[in-house]
Amino acid sequence: MAKIGLFYGSNDGHTEDVAERIRVAFDAYEPDLVSVANIAHTSIEDIEHWDKLIFGIPTWNIGQLQDDWYIFFPKMDALDLTGKTIAIFGLGDQYEYSSTFLDAVGILADKVMECGGDLVGLWSAKGYQHWDSLALEGDYFLGLALDEDHQPELTDSRIQAWVAQLISEFGIAEEQPGSEPVAGG
Repeated sequence: MAKIGLFYGSNDGHTEDVAERIRVAFDAYEPDLVSVANIAHTSIEDIEHWDKLIFGIPTWNIGQLQDDWYIFFPKMDALDLTGKTIAIFGLGDQYEYSSTFLDAVGILADKVMECGGDLVGLWSAKGYQHWDSLALEGDYFLGLALDEDHQPELTDSRIQAWVAQLISEFGIAEEQPGSEPVAGG
């Protein structure tokens, strides 16, 4: 039985593909750990069903929410995420949109925290070329940062490292003695 609900929005299929790759990475730890759904076909009750959540969102245009998330976003005002642990992954273009890279992650993260959610899965901003981002908090993004346009060769290794980090942060498996959390690019 799945323990984590993963909800994504995707216009061109990249975020959907990454959501599936994340599900497969979790399967290596425990089969059927993650249930994947498109936010376009999701209700508030669907999200409130889960204690552990992953949200996937690409940044569109100049720092905007993806279409399906844009439609769902106002519904989140009725969402109670108190006691829930949420991680976010985002896709963006760090070169063409370097001043708004992953802004949608920052917008969604703010809403998650406003709704009482506990945000995990912060990701080091090292290894990225950008000017600014609403997703930045100090030296970390508020979720996994992926650039399928300019760094697709790094996506799988970043997913693997982030999933290992989430296994610990979600409390699914106890962290091994002497190991450090994996948060990096």
